[in-house]
Amino acid sequence: MPIADPQTLIRAQALLRELPEFDPDPLLWLRIAAVHAQRSRRGRMRWIAAGIAATLAAVVLLPRFVGDASPLEQVDLWQQRSQALEQQWQSSARALADPRIRAELHLIDSELQSAYDRGATASELLPLWKQRNEALNSLINTDHYRAQAVTRI
Repeated sequence: MPIADPQTLIRAQALLRELPEFDPDPLLWLRIAAVHAQRSRRGRMRWIAAGIAATLAAVVLLPRFVGDASPLEQVDLWQQRSQALEQQWQSSARALADPRIRAELHLIDSELQSAYDRGATASELLPLWKQRNEALNSLINTDHYRAQAVTRI
């Protein structure tokens, strides 16, 4: 890097001395922190969106591979799909989901637990896992701010 001649440095110093001095706005750090937080949120949202996209891709592609699998492998695949859907549902923070669908999911979980307790076969477990996935899909796709119910006026 070439060194500037002394005259140029003296002129630059003189120009810098002429600049006004001032105290920055007291809210400057708050604005900087707000912009930083906003950028962090955007970054997190991108990661969440990528995770949801990967989960959806797995959910869409998984049934294509299920047809070639044995019944026991199909149960494992539907169970994995169910876990992916549940993670997607939980990551979307849908605490106010439709209570009817949540109750249905709870009932299906109870039936699954009962089936595993009695040593059910894959042909009994497979429909239960499919029902669980349908219920989770309903939880993910419903309007989570309002219960989906008919109201009489």
